[in-house]
Amino acid sequence: KGRVRALAAMARFAALAQSFQVQSMTAVATAAVRDARDGPAFCGEVLATTGIKITVATGLEEARFAAQGVLLGWPEANGLVADLGGASMELAELSSGQIGERVTSPLAPLRLADVKGDVDRHIRSILQDLRGQMAGAYPTLYLVGGSFRAIAKLDMARRNYPLRVLHEYQLNRDELAELLNWVQDADLAELQALSSTSTDRLRLVPMAARVLRHLVDVFDPQTAAISSYGLREGLLFERMPPDLRS
Repeated sequence: KGRVRALAAMARFAALAQSFQVQSMTAVATAAVRDARDGPAFCGEVLATTGIKITVATGLEEARFAAQGVLLGWPEANGLVADLGGASMELAELSSGQIGERVTSPLAPLRLADVKGDVDRHIRSILQDLRGQMAGAYPTLYLVGGSFRAIAKLDMARRNYPLRVLHEYQLNRDELAELLNWVQDADLAELQALSSTSTDRLRLVPMAARVLRHLVDVFDPQTAAISSYGLREGLLFERMPPDLRS
């Protein structure tokens, strides 16, 4: 079903691009296609039916794109970028606007739903291994991805926050801990009543909250900040000349 929907969406984008006489178009696939058995066949079918050539990003490339997207919003960012998708989570260091170490992991809601046994222990074990690869101090955790944005939107709604702008929305450690406790105790109907986020996305939110809880505990940031910019904006950043970036 997902493949059929994706092909229809790609055909629509191809038609829009043609109608607007687009001269250059970039299509990038992430973990969903990268890890799928029929990923290469899917890319071939898209090319044959729409003329769009899909580049399949590696996990480390995906981490770089997400970090570049954050830099588009925070040019002098310092901290750790966490990009949570459905099938993977990427981490990247940022220091004074420069990208450092990058890692990729299977810590994503759709994958974690299939884990047998103690899910929290599984999450913790992988994060501790990632911490061994990234030993820096990260004062700010920059959160990228739809599930993290959904969590922030829920927090705004439950607190009746007056300025509903997700980008740069920040929470300190205590506020974040309270929010994650609330998310994990809430049922789906309660979440739906507070948010216009799709039901499919909201079903992923409790697992995303579990990942975020352990992520904060293991990497010890003082602040979490939502980035509305991610992989797409990171691709745009990559194409900018240095003077435009600055």
